Amino acid sequence: MNYYVRKNVPAGGDGSDKKPFSTIGEAAVAARPGDTVLIGDGVWREWVSPARGGTDDAHRIVYRAAEGAHPVISGAEILEGWEAVGDDLYRAEIPRSVFGGFCPYDVLLAGDWYDNMGQDHHVGEVYADGEALYEAASLDRIAEEDRGAGSWFSEAGEESITFWVRMPGKSPADCQMEVSARPFGFFPEKEHLDFITVSGLTVECVATQWAPPTAFQPGAVGTHWSRGWIIENCTVRNSKCVGISVGKRREDTDNRWTRDPRKGGAQTYSEVIFSNLFRDWNKNSVGSHLVRNNHIYNCGQAGIVGCMGGAFSRFEGNHIHHVAVRGEFSGAEIAGIKLHAAIDAVLRRNVIHDAAMGIWLDWEAQGARVTQNVFRRNLLQDLLVEVCHGPVLADHNLFLSSTAFLDVSQGTALAHNLFLGKIIAFPDSNRFTMYHIPHETAVLGSIVVHGGDNRYYNNLFVGKSAGTSPYNEYNAEDFRLDTSHNDKQLGNAGVTLASFMRGNAYGEGAAAWVHEKDPYICEAGEISCEYDPEDDTLRLELSERFLDAGSSLVDSDLLGHSFESGGRYENPDGSDYILEEDFFGRVREGKYLPGPFKINVGNRCVQVDLNSPWKDS
Repeated sequence: MNYYVRKNVPAGGDGSDKKPFSTIGEAAVAARPGDTVLIGDGVWREWVSPARGGTDDAHRIVYRAAEGAHPVISGAEILEGWEAVGDDLYRAEIPRSVFGGFCPYDVLLAGDWYDNMGQDHHVGEVYADGEALYEAASLDRIAEEDRGAGSWFSEAGEESITFWVRMPGKSPADCQMEVSARPFGFFPEKEHLDFITVSGLTVECVATQWAPPTAFQPGAVGTHWSRGWIIENCTVRNSKCVGISVGKRREDTDNRWTRDPRKGGAQTYSEVIFSNLFRDWNKNSVGSHLVRNNHIYNCGQAGIVGCMGGAFSRFEGNHIHHVAVRGEFSGAEIAGIKLHAAIDAVLRRNVIHDAAMGIWLDWEAQGARVTQNVFRRNLLQDLLVEVCHGPVLADHNLFLSSTAFLDVSQGTALAHNLFLGKIIAFPDSNRFTMYHIPHETAVLGSIVVHGGDNRYYNNLFVGKSAGTSPYNEYNAEDFRLDTSHNDKQLGNAGVTLASFMRGNAYGEGAAAWVHEKDPYICEAGEISCEYDPEDDTLRLELSERFLDAGSSLVDSDLLGHSFESGGRYENPDGSDYILEEDFFGRVREGKYLPGPFKINVGNRCVQVDLNSPWKDS
C-alpha cells in the first residue's frame, strides 16, 4: 500500500492520494510491512521516528521522495525578530516551547574520547542560509569566533533561549536564520525496527550528540541497532556530529570511561563488546545494512559512524566531504567513515575528500574490504586500520592525500592500489583487542598488535614520500617464531610478525621495503603522474617498459590466512577473492601490472575525473 504525504493539505487525511497526510510522522505511525511512504516537496520540520519495521527484504517499509519531489527533513526552526544591539551584533529570543522536551542549548557536547579544544560547545547550532556559524565561548568573545563565517552565542533562560549573532557585512534580515531544535532527523526511537528503506531524502541541521563506540551513537539519519536497512540517494548535511549512524545502542554503561576513568578506554570498550554479545549482537539481529549513493557533508564528527551495528554491511557509492574540519572540537572518532567492529563490511567506490580522515577501521575489522575508493585532500590520512588482526583487504584504491595509510594493525593486505602519499606503521603492544570466528561476531581470542603479517602485492607507489620503506624494521617473510623463550616473543625488541611483499612498482623516488624480493624500480621518466590537489583530474601515463613489471594474480590462495585470527582472505560469503577487475571494473588480460588500472600496449595512459571516477576515460 502507498501512503502519500504532502505540504499544504488539510489535517486529518488518511494517507491516500486524494487525502494525503500532512506530516511524515503520521505516515510513520500508519505504515506496515510492505508499505511505501511517498513524501512530497517541502521542508518538513519534524523528527521522523518510524513506529515499526519490515519483516524481511521482500516486505520492507519504504520511505521515498515522491516522483520529481525533493523533500527536506530539517532538524531546525526558523528564528526571526532579530534586533541590532551593536556593530554587526544582533539579538533574538525563541520560546522554550519550540523545543518541546529537548533543548539543544541546555546540552553540551560530551562523551568518551571527545576533545572540546578548550571551549564548551552545545549540541545546537545556528545557521545563516544553511551555513553553520561558529559558537563563541562567551558574548564578550563573539567577535573573536566568527572565522569569516560569523559567530553565535546563546543564553538559556527559564522561558526562552536568547541568541546573539555576529556576521560581519551581513544582517539576519538578509538571511534565513535557523537554530537546530531536534536531536534526530530520520531515526527510530526504538531498537530492532528492521528492513526499512530511506531513499531520496535530504536531512539537515540536526543537533546530534558526540558518538563514541562506548555509547549510544546518534546520527541525523540512523538505524538504531537494527538489521537490513537501505539508506540510498540521500543528502545528509549540517549535522553537529554524525551524518548517518549504523551504530551502538543506548546502555547504562554509556561513556563509562569519561564518568569513571579508573578503567582505561580500551577495557571499557571490551566490556561493551562482550555485554552486547551476551545480549543480541549477531548476524541475525544487527547489521547487514546497505548505505549507498548518498551525499554527506558538513558534519562535525563523521559522515558515517558505526560501532558493531555496521557489521556485515555495504557502504558504496557515497560522496563524503568536509567532515570534522572546522576546528571547533575534535576527538578520536573523526573520519569520513568511522567503523568499529566492521566484520565483513565492504566499503566500495566511495569518494572521500576534505575530511579529517578518510576511512578509519578501528578494532575487529575482520573480513572487511576497502575497494575502489578515491581519497584526496584528507588532513590526517586516507586510511587508518587500528588494532585489528586481519584479514583486512584494501585493493584498487586511489590514495592521493599526503598521508595514505596509517597502519597500527596486523593482517592487512594491500593490492593494486595507487599511493601518492606516505605510509606510517607501528605496532601497539599496550592494548589487547579481539578477533572473531570467521564471518561471525563470536570472539575467538584476544591479543596485542605486534605489527606485520602484512601483504603488499602489485601496488604502485609514486613520489619520494611514498613506498613501503616504513616497514624496514618489520620482519621478513622467512622469519619464524622462537617458542623456546616466551619473554622474547612478539612485540618485544622490534620483533614483529612476518610480512609479504611482491610485485610492487616504485616511481619518482618511492622506496621499497628492504626485504622485498625483486621490486620494480621505475627509471627516470618512466611514470608521468599529473595530480594537483586543487584539481579534479588524475592523469597517469606509463612507459612501454613498465609493461615488463607484471606479477601474478592476487587471489585468496595467494593471500592465505591472517596469522592471529586464522581467518582466510575471502569474501563475506566465503567465496574466493579474485582480483581480476581494475578500478573501473575492466577485466585484466595477460599480466597483472602494478597499480589499480588495466594497462596494455595500446593504452598506457589513464585519466580519471575524480568527481565522476568510474566513468572509464
